[in-house]
Amino acid sequence: MRQIPPGSEGKITVRMRTGGYGGKKIRKSVSIQTNDKIRPGLGVTFTGCVEKFADIRPQRIILRGSAGQTIKAQVEITPGTKYPFKIISAMATHGKYIKFSIPDAKRSNAGGYVLTVENIRKEIGRYNDVIYLKTDSKLRPTIPIYVVGNIFSIPANRKK
Repeated sequence: MRQIPPGSEGKITVRMRTGGYGGKKIRKSVSIQTNDKIRPGLGVTFTGCVEKFADIRPQRIILRGSAGQTIKAQVEITPGTKYPFKIISAMATHGKYIKFSIPDAKRSNAGGYVLTVENIRKEIGRYNDVIYLKTDSKLRPTIPIYVVGNIFSIPANRKK
């Protein structure tokens, strides 16, 4: 913990992680300890609205279905008008159970991008992955898209 000598001035820096709060109000409280006998502690609360960098719908991909079934999902990524960007590339953390594409030509009606993700896992089980979209933006060089997979067997009474 850094100290400011009595009678001196100093700066206190508060950083807020705003990821996932685009278009929402955020609130952060911090405690400041002093050696002042009258006010030994101060509470400071910061509130504000976080501007949306992009509209991502849905924010998370859930690939759920039975083994052997084709399971796909799409995400629309629309850059905000105040913060335009281009998606340069996409890369998965693991990529073992998914394949994905985000062709530049396949833009959505809103002028954004469409990311298509498909399950390639054949066996029953769960998995998690993250697809990182690399952008040309200095403000947000990468956009994470979280992928959750849940592959299950077809119940015996439903098999034909």
